[in-house]
Parts: sequence; structure tokens; C-alpha cells
Amino acid sequence: MKKIILIFSIGIFSITSNAQVNLGSSGGTLSFRKSADFKETEAAGSRYYIDRYQNARVNKGDQNFLIRYNAYSDIMEYKNGTDMLDLIKEKNAHFTFQDGSVYELFVYDLKGTSVDRYHKVLVSNNNIKISKFQSIKLIPASKASNSYDKDTQAEYKPNEEVYFITYNNQTFEFDGKQKSLEKIIPGKSDAIKAFYKENKIKENDSDMIKLGNFLATI
Repeated sequence: MKKIILIFSIGIFSITSNAQVNLGSSGGTLSFRKSADFKETEAAGSRYYIDRYQNARVNKGDQNFLIRYNAYSDIMEYKNGTDMLDLIKEKNAHFTFQDGSVYELFVYDLKGTSVDRYHKVLVSNNNIKISKFQSIKLIPASKASNSYDKDTQAEYKPNEEVYFITYNNQTFEFDGKQKSLEKIIPGKSDAIKAFYKENKIKENDSDMIKLGNFLATI
């Protein structure tokens, strides 16, 4: 039987909102803190693409934990009994879920600002990764401005998915276009042009996977 060790960053047994806890075993290490109190609004929709917790292996370990991705807050949540705990980003960078989906923490420059965000990885092959960022926004409730209108309920809605290419350890937002790709991967224009001529690449998962597998060969 695997031995599990709990290391509390403050020397008490209860988990407070400011306490960091490391859950370690031969199957990987989980670092988390108690979730901040969240005042749920009466909103339609969900903060999650998948509401249920799934078994997931964390940081490429071999032990499963119950995890789900909060796409509104861009955090991974860990269910421990009745407690919901937030995983600490910089210490929990890789997740392989039971349905086969893989999420990884990417750090990159976005419009002049360094960001760290979880992406769903579509392809990881040689020095190429194709990934996408999925997020959810909250549209506030609004009061009717006149007697002809109606009050609207707050609603969680998915943002448009954004694809990224990671090449030689640098991550770039990618719009699916040939010209954009030639700038990201210089010196491969002829091969890229030939591939795009033969394949009508669009911004969707199947085409991005096809593209990523091709790029790993050039």
C-alpha cells in the first residue's frame, strides 16, 4: 500500500483559507489551499465545461485525484471528501484526466503581459505543442430599462476558444493562418505552403491536431 504524507505549512491539522498543504506519495505531489468563500450568484450556465470531478493524474504521477477545471477562474479544483480545494498553479502544472484530455500550465507573453494559464493540450510531439485556452465569462444581470424590456439573469457563457503553438519552448497565439505559422516557424515556408495547399486548415481541434502532427515531422 502506498504511503501518503501530509505536510502542513503551518503546524496545525485543520486547513484554513491561507494554509498551503502538500499531499505527497510515490504517485506524485499535490499542493493546494482551501478554496476562498465563493458567493454564487443566481446565474444560468456554469463555471465549468465539465461540472463533475474526474480522476486525474497530476504532475505526471501515477496516483489518481478527483480534479475538475474551473474555466471561469482558471484554476484546478481538488475534491477531498466534502472539501473543495484550490490547487496552487505553479506547483500543479500537468493533468491527465481519465477521459484522455491533458491540461498543462503555460507561461507566456500576451499583449505585453506575462500570463500563466491552463491550456488543453491537443498535440505534444517533438518540439511542437498545439493547445487551446478555454475560458468562461460572467455576464451580469441587468434591470429592464423600460416597461417593454425584461430583467435579465446573470449568465456564465464560454468565451471563444483560442489556439496556441508552442515551438522551441516559446508559446504563441495562433489564428490558424498559413502566414501566421510561417512567422512562428521560420525557414519552413515551402513545407508549410505545400501542407496548406493540400489541407484546408481551419480553427478547429481536428485540423489543429493534423497540423501539429505535420509540424512535428519538419
